[in-house]
Amino acid sequence: MKRALLLAALGLALVPSAASAAGGPVVVRSDVDRTTMTIGDQVLLTLTVDLAPGYGLVSPGVPRSIGDFEVVETLTAIRTRLTDGSSRVELRYLVTTFDLGQKRIPQIVVAYRGPNGQQGQASTPAGHVITVRSVIPPGQDATDVRPLKPPLPLPATESALLVWGGRIAALALFVVLVVVLLMRLRRRRRALVTPDAVPRAAREALEELERVAEMRLPEQGRTREHYELVSAALRLFIARRYGVVADARTARELKGDLDAAGVPRAQAELLCEVLGDAESVRYEERLIFPARAQKAMRDLIESMRKSVVAEEYELVTAGATA
Repeated sequence: MKRALLLAALGLALVPSAASAAGGPVVVRSDVDRTTMTIGDQVLLTLTVDLAPGYGLVSPGVPRSIGDFEVVETLTAIRTRLTDGSSRVELRYLVTTFDLGQKRIPQIVVAYRGPNGQQGQASTPAGHVITVRSVIPPGQDATDVRPLKPPLPLPATESALLVWGGRIAALALFVVLVVVLLMRLRRRRRALVTPDAVPRAAREALEELERVAEMRLPEQGRTREHYELVSAALRLFIARRYGVVADARTARELKGDLDAAGVPRAQAELLCEVLGDAESVRYEERLIFPARAQKAMRDLIESMRKSVVAEEYELVTAGATA
């Protein structure tokens, strides 16, 4: 009897400590908007992090995959300041998979920094199991789903074949003429509305980007000012280097113009990605962690150094002085 009372008292003494551990300074939970999906559909995964006063979330970066799922898009993070001085950060991801069956989103671990600079980790209580189904409903016979077959040839006379052959040749010639005309009109319009390429455009853009990088504005919480300076430098570079009108144009609109101007694909994608981040920070007040801004600056500076080399080579081959 005494031993039973002693064990009961010991169990009650441990309850407060267990509750305290469960309700630590950083609490993480995850939610999904569905547990059953069709193959190829997108699932919204929301990671909610509650931070006690003085605690901050360490940048999680941009994940490529989470468990059995591929990250399609990282949505804008939402930060909320609560009345008790704590804060809440919601990280949202669109994920998908192209495999059938039971697929798992595991427990997710996040890193945080305490008031004294000490670092720690917190994880979600559990993961999620999502059932991925085929587009063919269960029980339906799929044996009759066959590939498309070409139509059966019809007998035709020699004169009919000549007529059809002439029509096809005329149509092909018309399409070629239209494409050539559109290309000429596009080049003429760009020549009328854009200036000639400036021979030192890449060099000037590189110097400006290096100057902005040394200011380390994102680390000081001045992310919007950082992206305004970077965006201005990139748009000026695009206009001077490639003769593309970059002012008052969105990143998506510029992507097509850069491709038409013959800009290398990797450079065009990098320029438009950074300009897209700048638009999100300015118009959507998107939260971008300093680590992402720093990586983008390193990639931009490296790309711009390659443009400087190409620029100087062009000057040398054209007979200009360096």
